[in-house]
Formats: sequence, structure tokens, C-alpha cells
Amino acid sequence: MSTHKHIDRVCAAVLALTLILTALFIQGKSLGLEAAPSALGYEERLFAAGQVHTIDLRMEDWEGFLETCTNEEYQLCSLTIDGEAVESAAIRAKGNTSLTSVAAYGNDRYSFKVEFDHYDGVSTYHGLDKLSLNNLIQDNTCMKDFLVYRLMAAFGAAAPLCSYVWLTVNGEPWGLYLAVEGIEDAFLERNYGNAGGNLYKPDSMSFGGGRGAVPSHPSSRDLRYGLVTGFSRCPSARGGSGRRGRRDAEPPCRKRGLLRPCRGRGRPAS
Repeated sequence: MSTHKHIDRVCAAVLALTLILTALFIQGKSLGLEAAPSALGYEERLFAAGQVHTIDLRMEDWEGFLETCTNEEYQLCSLTIDGEAVESAAIRAKGNTSLTSVAAYGNDRYSFKVEFDHYDGVSTYHGLDKLSLNNLIQDNTCMKDFLVYRLMAAFGAAAPLCSYVWLTVNGEPWGLYLAVEGIEDAFLERNYGNAGGNLYKPDSMSFGGGRGAVPSHPSSRDLRYGLVTGFSRCPSARGGSGRRGRRDAEPPCRKRGLLRPCRGRGRPAS
């Protein structure tokens, strides 16, 4: 009898609590509530700085891939990261003047970008969706990028994680690389608690770092600091929907020459 007597009050209290929690969830940002950064799992695996990690890249036609690296087109590959197999990833060469320089001098030690979610939109390496492998050939110390990223993180900036990796291709040595966390959804999730909003990146081509022609005999200073002539038009955001990007706004680089959309996702950040 007593239970039935108070049921209306109980239901009213539950409803009121639900409405309060809903309001806090919707208006949380305006009230000063921020999503907490989250740990996804890859941070203490690939980016543990106490060791040189190993990545074995496996691809059927590696020589054919190298011949088309300047096209910057993704191709299917598999990886073994510190002994753990990762299947059906995508890889392409990366860089602006560095990519052109490697090709012009007959070198095949390119920098690479790896996308774990390229083909199905959901696969990751313990939460990591994109990875850069930097060849370090413009740094005789092989330490500048590593130290800068670590210093930025120590200063409290939202800096990408990094670590050294020994890269092999189909079991053959390919050299020492710096693995760098991609500035994509996983980076946003780790630093800001969610991957919503729009992500922008500086357009290096607007500062003279385009894919122009490499001088026939550039100086070591030109190669080291990327002082190679040539400019190209700033590309717009990648087409499509979801995490692959969208074209719902004119790239800011066309207005100011400084930024271009990396990808858009969810509601624009306020």
C-alpha cells in the first residue's frame, strides 16, 4: 500500500532528475563543463619513448609502389607493430619539397602516412586512426622533431605523440623513422575528449613549401631547410562525408593563404 502511495512522487523525482541531467549535457560547455581527455590505448604502446619500436611493412608490389610514390595515392598494406599484426591498412608517401627531393635524387627512402581506417572507416591500432612515418633525412641529428614534440607536450600544448621506430619492408631493413601521431580523430579524442567540430591545418604551400621543381643542383642548405622554388594552388578539403571530410565551406586558404580544412565532422566548434 505504501509503495503505491508514493509512486507518483518517485516518478516525478526521476523525471526531474532526468531533465536536469539532459540540460547539463546540452548546455555543459556554456556552463564551463569540458570533456576530459581520454586514453585510447595506443599511447603506451607505439608511443612509449623508452625503446625503439619495430614496424614491419608488408606489401606485394613494393617496387611498383615506390615508382608511383610521388602520386601520393594510398595502397593496401599490412603492418606488424612490435610483433602485433595489423591487416588491411593503407599507406602512401608524404611530404611537399621533401617528397620531390627524394624522388629527384633517386632516393627511395620516402616519408609515409598510414591510415588504419582508410578502407572501412572504423579500424584502428588501439584507437589510433592515422600515423606518420618521417624519414628524418633532413636532420643529421635525428632528434629535432622528437625534441620539439616532447617540449611542446611538456609546455602543455596539444602536441602529437612520437617515438622512434626501426622500419623493415617485407622483412628487409629500411631505416630509422620517427613515428608521429596523426592530427586526426584520435588526436582530438585524446586531447579534447571528443572528435567533433572542424579540424584545420596550416597550408605549407602558402609559405613557399609547394611541390615545385627541384633545382638541378640545390645546396645542402636548400635541401635541409626546404628552400625550393615553386608554388601550387591550395587544395580544398577532401570530399565525402563523415570522417573523410566535406565541402560545405570555402577553404579559408583561398581568402588568407594560411589555413585549409583538414576535415569537417559534426557541428562546427563554437
